[in-house]
Amino acid sequence: MNTTLSSIALATSLVFSGSALAAGGIWDSAAPWSDTELAQFTEWNTFGSPVFDNTPDIGAGSISLSPAGAVPFGNDIYTLNSIPTITATLAGTAGLFDVYLRVATQGNLLASDATLNGVNATSILAYTGTADLGSGEEQELYWVWNNVAGADLYTFQFKAAEAHILIDQVALATVAVTAVPEPSSYVMLALGLGLLGVSSRRNKKQTK
Repeated sequence: MNTTLSSIALATSLVFSGSALAAGGIWDSAAPWSDTELAQFTEWNTFGSPVFDNTPDIGAGSISLSPAGAVPFGNDIYTLNSIPTITATLAGTAGLFDVYLRVATQGNLLASDATLNGVNATSILAYTGTADLGSGEEQELYWVWNNVAGADLYTFQFKAAEAHILIDQVALATVAVTAVPEPSSYVMLALGLGLLGVSSRRNKKQTK
């Protein structure tokens, strides 16, 4: 039996072992955003079994692995021997946003870098503990891109640092932010108000 088939057999046997199943579907850390501020949001708490299902549990979006080679592990994704790039998408709208990617994993760890529409960010560790699988770590990470101009589609990409990682949950979110004027804008505003003041005083003098 080759290594891939051995891994599948191991994953399958663990799926049917109640003590081996990950907690799944429950975040151990607080969300890095305020729920009242969300503009767009989607979340996967389960990925289907026995067939991988990329339909979000909340919101709309898509998720895929390249190269393929993941199998459902309970309600999670087990990446076998590969180190795939995971791509997730979220529809967006016009505006200015802080954009978040949030991931919960067990077993091996994720790489610290992720991209949003090709722009890199470094992960922030929100939670770590012993994996429910009995080996490796359980981690919750998030990435944030600040002051992002709204796009029709946000495409996130992240990957494992090593093979054999279990992806428990993924969430994507945007939070609307108010644009802060550039210092030059304040200067122009002050000049404009000053000119209005001068013009007002001249008008008063002319009417006397």
